[in-house]
Amino acid sequence: MTEASCTNPEEHCDLHACQLTSKERNPEIDKIFENPRFACTNCGTRVHDAANVCMPKEL
Repeated sequence: MTEASCTNPEEHCDLHACQLTSKERNPEIDKIFENPRFACTNCGTRVHDAANVCMPKEL
C-alpha cells in the first residue's frame, strides 16, 4: 500500500488495520478483526469497524 492510495492519509493512524497487519498482535488489537463487517479495498484486511481501514467496503 502506498500513502497516496489512502483516501485520508492525514488521518492514517496506528489503528488502521492496514498498518496493524505488519505489527505484533495482542488481544486488544485482535478485537478490531473480530466479526468483520468491512474490508479495505487497498489491502483486503477485514475488520469490524470501517474507521479501522483506509478504504472501507461493506461485506
